[in-house]
Amino acid sequence: MTTLRVTLAQLPVRVGDIAGNTDTTVEAIHQAEAVDADVLITPELTVTGYPAEDLLSEPQLIDAAMDAAHEAARATSGTVTLIGAPWRTSALPAGPGRTHRATDTRGRTLRNVAAIAHRGALRGAHSKTLLPTYSVFDDARHFEAGATRQDLYRVDTPTGPVTFGVLVCEDVWDKALVQQMRRGGAQVVVVLNASPYHVGKQQLREATVAAAARNAGVPIAYVNGVGGQDELVFDGGSFAVDRDGDVIARARSFQTDLVTVDIPVAPRIDRGRHWDVLDLGATHTRRCALPAPPLAAPREVHDEVYTALVTGFRDYCTRVGLPKVVLGLSGGIDSALAATIAVDALGPDAVWGIGMPGPYSSDGSVTDARALADTLGIRFDVVKITDAYLEREQVLGGLLTDRTGDTGHPVAWENLQARLRGTTLMTIANATGALVCTTGNRSESAVGYFTLYGDSCGTAPNPLGDLLKTTVTMKDGTVLPGVYGLAQWRNDQADAAGLVPPIPVSTITKPASAELAPGQQDSDSLPEYPVLDRLLLAFLEDHACASELADTLVADGWDRQVAASTVNRVLTLVDRSEFKRRQVPIRIKISTLSFGRDRRMPLANHWSHATAEPRPGELQLTGSVPDAGKPGAP
Repeated sequence: MTTLRVTLAQLPVRVGDIAGNTDTTVEAIHQAEAVDADVLITPELTVTGYPAEDLLSEPQLIDAAMDAAHEAARATSGTVTLIGAPWRTSALPAGPGRTHRATDTRGRTLRNVAAIAHRGALRGAHSKTLLPTYSVFDDARHFEAGATRQDLYRVDTPTGPVTFGVLVCEDVWDKALVQQMRRGGAQVVVVLNASPYHVGKQQLREATVAAAARNAGVPIAYVNGVGGQDELVFDGGSFAVDRDGDVIARARSFQTDLVTVDIPVAPRIDRGRHWDVLDLGATHTRRCALPAPPLAAPREVHDEVYTALVTGFRDYCTRVGLPKVVLGLSGGIDSALAATIAVDALGPDAVWGIGMPGPYSSDGSVTDARALADTLGIRFDVVKITDAYLEREQVLGGLLTDRTGDTGHPVAWENLQARLRGTTLMTIANATGALVCTTGNRSESAVGYFTLYGDSCGTAPNPLGDLLKTTVTMKDGTVLPGVYGLAQWRNDQADAAGLVPPIPVSTITKPASAELAPGQQDSDSLPEYPVLDRLLLAFLEDHACASELADTLVADGWDRQVAASTVNRVLTLVDRSEFKRRQVPIRIKISTLSFGRDRRMPLANHWSHATAEPRPGELQLTGSVPDAGKPGAP
């Protein structure tokens, strides 16, 4: 049986670290050569890292990247190595890959390529054909598209000659491109990817690639990068499927991995008229024995999401060179989960919790925070803000009374407490060379239930910023874990390991509150979180309109007037809070459509999503939630 021995190099490439990425690639080449691999696949844009964003506009970076690809190529011997790199179109090898496909009237000079290296030199390059601009992607901003028909590659393996085709990331999502390669004579298709994580992404990748393989009758090998880059996390999970679409190898998720698999190739067919095949010659004259390829088990969804958050948080802090964080511990669920993630990412010595009780803080604000800190093994200190708050309230209250006759909106004084806390954390971080970790969740962010320059202060990524407060099941059946669900899961993991669960039970069971006014609870200003989160998920992820959202509440037994009023109020808050979300730290992406790069809305905007129609005479509740250290005004 003829097989192609493929090594999937699931590498932790870093944006802009061309020297480091090259060294990592060369090491992978040596390992692939050692197991007599015919082909080594590295991730998309291995040399520069992905996404390199507007670094790709800098000629010096492109020069360095192309030089680095040549350097890595010199390390190759028998193994054909595919190296992801940006490439000037004018420097591409002659042939179909040079064909220009404009994306708009502005000319591009770059291609996103898989450079083909063999026997110490670059032998060819395959340009990415489909350039995504949805979600977090901006490929067409910098690259021009490659032709749909480019070179195929032929190698002589110890089991016989094999012709393979190359695709880059988005290309494999178009089954027609895989079919064309098969009709052109490809017996295997290999794919370089930089595919960022969201809940359910691995299942979606495997289902898409399996369908393409079955449809074309050709096996596909798919490699993905791994590690955090700003708000994105690349989760690995590289895999290979046979021509029936069955997974025959799978790398571990969220870890660097190198997997080698012998892929049974599709039968040879006469190549199509328009396909050129570049003969690369022999790979290896022999093959060493291999163990059975690994089939790493998929993670359970809570494990998957939690690991993504830890990975993204750790990699950002370490890659910017500031692997220490300080955060406020309020005794509440959000700060408790954020602190636990930070400890799992960086270790207890790198995390400092600060309790900042104010005039309306409960006793549990400090005792629950201290219990959490003791279990996590982190430093915890208390810095009271009451005296500072009362002094500012007196000075500013007098100023406002002189001008207006009263002291203004009461929420301003709630926000003052939050801003004193933010200032405290930023000062400690400045003095100690640490990052500030903010702890707000997606539910609060959606409706503006936070204070700018207060509890939103942060210089580290927000580990909870893409988590709803509660766990919600999406329309396709995918479970999206929330803050409470992840906190309980983390406690259960500790309990199963014979350890003390880090998050106190009282923290999980107490009513959510900003504690910025007497007896305050989140439910005073917002719908109960299970209701709010269902509405937000359907609106943000499924683009449900106001009337559809109201219908879902009515189906649950709500009065039509109350349902319409609730939906209109929630959507008005989402619309009015865009300016606030634009000014907060980045969030580690775990959802399909997160705030930030995924969802780009204008700030000055006269369109309203609040269009549910109540019955005549219904009171319209469309005002902004007060900005109570969390709430809706700035």
